[in-house]
Amino acid sequence: MRPILAIISDIHANLDALRAVLTDIHFYKGVDRIYCLGDLVGYYTQPIPVIHLTLAKCKVVIKGNHDHAAALGVIPEYYRPDSLEPLDWTNQNLSIRERRILHALPIMHTERTTNKKLMFIHGGPEYPLDQYIYPEDITDLNSTFEFMKLIKVDTLFLGHTHIPFKIYRDGLTICNPGSVGQPRDGDPRASYIIYNVANDDVEIRRVSYDPTTAIKGIEKHHFAAELGERLLTGK
Repeated sequence: MRPILAIISDIHANLDALRAVLTDIHFYKGVDRIYCLGDLVGYYTQPIPVIHLTLAKCKVVIKGNHDHAAALGVIPEYYRPDSLEPLDWTNQNLSIRERRILHALPIMHTERTTNKKLMFIHGGPEYPLDQYIYPEDITDLNSTFEFMKLIKVDTLFLGHTHIPFKIYRDGLTICNPGSVGQPRDGDPRASYIIYNVANDDVEIRRVSYDPTTAIKGIEKHHFAAELGERLLTGK
C-alpha cells in the first residue's frame, strides 16, 4: 500500500494546538507517518513538551529558524519584533538537552517513493531556514519550480510563512501545511496537510482547539498582546 502522510509545521510551543492536530491525525484513516517542517519553539510558552511530543510522534523533524536561534542562544536582529522576547525567554528556559536536540535537527530531508521524490524543508530551497515563499509571489515560485526540476524533486513541502497553500505545475507540487501553533491566513484553527502519495493529492485540514493556555502563557510573561490576539483571529 502506498502511504498517506501528515505534514505539520510551525508549532511554536503551542502544546494544545499540537495535541489537537495529533488527535485529528490519529483518527484520519490510513495515515502512515508524520513529518514536521520545523519551528517547534518560539512565540508561546510550552517549548519543552512540544519538542518531546513532536519527536515522539514524527518520523522526520526539520529544523526551523526559531529552532536554530534557540539552539544557539543567538537571536538575529531581523526577526519579527514580536518574536524577540519570546525567543529570549525560550533560550533561558530550555535545558542543554533540548538545545542539543534542536541543534541536531536536519535542515532538509528528501525521500523517494515508488515514483516520486519528495523534499521537506522549513523555508525554501535557496535559504532553508529563512526563505519566505508565498503563493502570490510568482518570481519565487518560478525559481523554486526550476530548482525542483534541476534536482529532480516532484513534491516540495515547506513551511515558515504560516499560510497554507498547494500549487501544481507541470507535474510538480509545492505545498505549505500552514501553522499548527499560529496561523496567519485569517483562520485561527490549527492547520496541517494530509498527502496521498499514490495520487499526489494534497488536503489542507483545519482543527479547532482552545487557545486559552497559550494566551495565559503570554500574559503571564508579558509578551506582546498581539500574540494572543493572533490566536483568536488568525491574522
